Amino acid sequence: MESKVFISHSSNDKAIADQICQHLESDGIKCWIAPRDLKSGSDWTEGIIQGINSCRLFVLVFSASANSSEHVRREVATAFSLGLAVIPFRTENINPSGSLGYFLGTVHWLDAITPPLQKHLTDLTERITYLLSDQGRFANSISVSVRRPKTEPVLPGRFRRPRWIIGILLGSVVILITFWLLRQRQRNAASEIPPRSIAVLPFDNISANQDDAYFADGVQDEILNNLAKIAQLKVISRTSVMQYRADTRRDLRQIASALSVANVLEGTVRRNGNRVRVSAELIDASNDNTVWADSYDRDLTDIFTIQSEVAQTIARKLTATLSPEEKKVIEQRPTDNLSAYDLYLRAKELIADAEISLASGNFEKPLVDAIALLEQACQLDPNFALAYCAAAHAHDLLYISYDPSPNRRGWADAAIDRALRLRPDLPEAHLTYAYHLYFCFRDYERARVQLAIAKRGLPNNSDATELPAFIDRRQGHFEKAVQEFREALALDPQNPNPISDLAYTLYAMREFRASEEVYDQLINRVPDQPMLKIQKEWFINFMKTGDDSAVRSAVAELPASTAMDRGVSSLNIGFALNDRDWPKAKQLLEQVKGGEIGGEDDGNFGYATVPVPAGCYSILLARLQGKRPDTNPSFAEAREQLSQKVRASPGNALLLSALGIVDALLTRKEDSIKEARRAVEILPISKDAMDGPGVLANLAVVYAWTDEPDLAFEQLGVLAKTPEGVYYGQLKADQLWTPIRNDPRFEKLLAELAPRN
Repeated sequence: MESKVFISHSSNDKAIADQICQHLESDGIKCWIAPRDLKSGSDWTEGIIQGINSCRLFVLVFSASANSSEHVRREVATAFSLGLAVIPFRTENINPSGSLGYFLGTVHWLDAITPPLQKHLTDLTERITYLLSDQGRFANSISVSVRRPKTEPVLPGRFRRPRWIIGILLGSVVILITFWLLRQRQRNAASEIPPRSIAVLPFDNISANQDDAYFADGVQDEILNNLAKIAQLKVISRTSVMQYRADTRRDLRQIASALSVANVLEGTVRRNGNRVRVSAELIDASNDNTVWADSYDRDLTDIFTIQSEVAQTIARKLTATLSPEEKKVIEQRPTDNLSAYDLYLRAKELIADAEISLASGNFEKPLVDAIALLEQACQLDPNFALAYCAAAHAHDLLYISYDPSPNRRGWADAAIDRALRLRPDLPEAHLTYAYHLYFCFRDYERARVQLAIAKRGLPNNSDATELPAFIDRRQGHFEKAVQEFREALALDPQNPNPISDLAYTLYAMREFRASEEVYDQLINRVPDQPMLKIQKEWFINFMKTGDDSAVRSAVAELPASTAMDRGVSSLNIGFALNDRDWPKAKQLLEQVKGGEIGGEDDGNFGYATVPVPAGCYSILLARLQGKRPDTNPSFAEAREQLSQKVRASPGNALLLSALGIVDALLTRKEDSIKEARRAVEILPISKDAMDGPGVLANLAVVYAWTDEPDLAFEQLGVLAKTPEGVYYGQLKADQLWTPIRNDPRFEKLLAELAPRN
């Protein structure tokens, strides 16, 4: 029988551990317990690790002895690094300390302090039985190359949707009330800036080599990150401060007011050969007085010590007390190899630039280049955990936006697995793992567990604050997501990403006016990003009214150099099809298929946002022109290209639903309906409230093209009332609805969705 439960205990708790084991095994739950299950002659440590790795759940007999046991600490850290659900079974009235407190503060406890023990054993067995039965839904649907947790955890108290049970009118009232409360809160916050708040502005690179700017940014970023790990401080995130570079005139009072902080840190970095000079000045923004200033002229190998000393000195000047854990983390060197660190800083700069460019579609190359740099860094220092975290994040970004293949996900799996094995106590590793579970597996509950671990060591991290909003949005809690995006903005007020996410969430809820206000704020914040104006005009004006003149004007204003960007080309193809301008559509498709932008669109084919071969549009174009789908051999080639993508990514509902549309256009009725229905089964709205509606909309398109209008309107009726469903502009203009456009039910649906004053 396969072992399911690992029982961890100190030597003094062996009797209780044996009772737990006997009770569970009498109920048919096989346990692994030392020393019973250690193979004769095997190494103790290796045997323990193999035992933990073979189990699905981890039960800790927690007592004073366990609290001070080094081997118990190692076993708990191993269980968390492998992602097992951990159940502490507390037999004495004490709280965990040190690293045990770090881990066990994020899980659900069972108290067995009061006798009789038998009652608590029964409760434990019921909990374990529930978890083992509940895990099947996940283990059977997800395959991972790293060791994946097999049980659904018991949680503690904390680039689309559960069911829509509140009417649009009630949703509007909720949002208006939320806005009023948030505005009141913002007014109060303006007069209550925390005295221990700080913005670390970009350090000025004064090295002779101006190419060393990335190094100066890295020094600033590490000092900021060190400060951000101190719970008693409020630290503004990197994205919000990077616009205030020293090469521009900086009004510190104005900056502090915009960021709602009391203090500002400025600095310079000069690197010359193997020497580095870092100067820093802490300023009270209310009166421009210098609170503290110092310079550090040392060997380059001391750069980590300098960054740690600056952070700790600032904390003292702001009267913040560091916990022993915070001090230890801040003083820990990320690597002993400066060449690896240099590569890591260059890669982080590329990843940061790519994240800002995600909306414009120009992000693949910097991410690929960053991964190459990080691979070199890890070759120089195989123990560089932060470099593995950065590599996993870059792979995740490519997976969700460009390359949703098992290989890409597997590379991210391997990187995060390595980081967690190297540093199971590293909060950045747990945050990266949380995003990985969210992005690549839609495993939201386990992502929340990893996030809870990460937030203990990253109290000021805006990414950790924003992830709950992403998860709640996917689970259909849109109002809660709106609130959480606003909370993330408190730590990162100048970051365009959470502002964009907030604007899009409001659009998904059909709160067009509120969304428009946020988009206007976003465009004012980053006026050099023309794609944001296109997004606003698309989501607000076109989707609401069906009038695409504003979005066309915004596209026409783009620089000529962007004409062949994937996103712009996809938009122009859509415009040509909506206009029924067949020659223009054919010309644009030939440009895309010619390889100038990779031969794929930007995810605009159908309603599930996933890139497909441009030849899929040629099939649609032929059908719209009334041509037979079997007259062109290139159509079969385009279908095979898409089919290969589907086979390469089994379980990808977005790709499968797109293949369903292509087969419907090719009059393969049985195949198309089977594929589109299966896609909805894989990713229903109840599982993903953001991507699920797009998959359901593709099923409606399939029904429309396979002469099943009743079924098509059945799906459209649901989507018309669903956040992130179908909108008036789409139905009015999209040629995918051509087969049912003359049906009276279509006009009725348009009338229901039409804008009203």
